Amino acid sequence: MAGTAVGPLRYSVYAGVKAVVYDLSQALGISKDLEPYKTVVGSTISKEGYSVTLNEVVLDEESMHIAYTLTVPEKMETTEAEMSYHDDMAVYINGRMVSLAGSGGTVKVDDYTLASDWKQELPDIDTARDIDMEIQYSVNGEKIGTFSFTASGEELALDTLTVPLDETVTLPDGSRVTFERYTSNAMGQSIYFTKTSDSYDYDLVLKGEDDLGNPVEFFVRHSEQKEGRMEVQAIDNGYISDQASSITLTPYAVEMPETSGQMSSGYEPVGEAFTIRISGQE
Repeated sequence: MAGTAVGPLRYSVYAGVKAVVYDLSQALGISKDLEPYKTVVGSTISKEGYSVTLNEVVLDEESMHIAYTLTVPEKMETTEAEMSYHDDMAVYINGRMVSLAGSGGTVKVDDYTLASDWKQELPDIDTARDIDMEIQYSVNGEKIGTFSFTASGEELALDTLTVPLDETVTLPDGSRVTFERYTSNAMGQSIYFTKTSDSYDYDLVLKGEDDLGNPVEFFVRHSEQKEGRMEVQAIDNGYISDQASSITLTPYAVEMPETSGQMSSGYEPVGEAFTIRISGQE
């Protein structure tokens, strides 16, 4: 995908996984039923021994999830062989290319097949109308082909709980970050923010717990110019419990490294704790 990914790319190998069609809920570790929200495209493009199958597409607020499989012509007997395949997608919606931040993960299905999920940022998409989609797919710089289809935005979109927020913190350099809304649906939980600075000089996390005592943490998934989005840290703590009625979070920040890519662990609080009421969550 064209763009900048904020956050690590997941890569793992699942021995013994034989299903070629890779499910988004499995890929993302979500236990909730996503069936009402899926569009199973099922089409395949092939060229020079490569075959790509587009399995699912889901719209989620300002992002799109894509699940697909790649079959390669040579047997992948080592991790180095698996990592040698670099796939890219250019996504067009209603004739306009979307090329903002994205992230995803890949698993090995068998010696010839890789399955991937990708999350692409999609601002300003009108889900009340039909959406013309085009996904141009390449492997190692060579174009394999294009997926083109029209889908109902309402059928692709998720039912989302939205809680308005108005919490502002001041970073050590004097710039301000305002948390504007919390969202929750079957794909997880997010907090959207705006900032007064165009640069990304400080990394943010929100740490706290829900009213049941379960730990909760949000990290920055996407930041561009003066806005961004944080996602719940599900790997360590899981998604927010359906039984929780509120979460209380404290903002922390650390300065981004100027030269090396090694992040500092010295996060310091930059504001007071605040509480988000989520009792309307299904």
